[in-house]
Amino acid sequence: MNTLLENPLPIYAIGAVLATFFGLAFLARRTMPSLRALIGVVLLTLIMVVVERVVVTDAEHIETATTALMRALEQNDLPGLLTHIDPAASQVRSDAETLMPLVQLKDTGAASIQVEVDSSLSPAQAECEFHAKVDGVHTRSGMRLFYFDRVQATWTKQGDRWLLTDYTPLYDGRPISAVESMRGNRPVSR
Repeated sequence: MNTLLENPLPIYAIGAVLATFFGLAFLARRTMPSLRALIGVVLLTLIMVVVERVVVTDAEHIETATTALMRALEQNDLPGLLTHIDPAASQVRSDAETLMPLVQLKDTGAASIQVEVDSSLSPAQAECEFHAKVDGVHTRSGMRLFYFDRVQATWTKQGDRWLLTDYTPLYDGRPISAVESMRGNRPVSR
């Protein structure tokens, strides 16, 4: 069911196939029951699209939080960035406070966001993996820094918000230390 609540494409596809089928049935028979069936399919498809838009799943909340976190990075907004990080995640907060002064960011982005939510835990947790783009300038050396690879992140639900509790940037599929990499201007394995 979450697939239908997170992506309208299956709703459109199934609705189009059924509308075509019932539309052809109506054109062949020209009866009131076939017209009602066609109208029913169209109305049901529209209702399902509206429900998909209105209902926001946990995975969609995490996608939004990931995008907002990347936007705060792009704006070089440390206080804004820290609002997306769990106060108990001292290592993540320390990394953010260390890295932000080292880099002046120009452009960031998150694409291909994949989220797996585990609601059975208390509090609920989610594993998120996405393709991150970070483009900026190293403040001390003036060198351009560009990162375009996968990032794995762990989010925890605190009340009605999802907060970042851990992250692992990858370089060629291997985990790296973001802080050590920025200090040395090259990827350093964890």
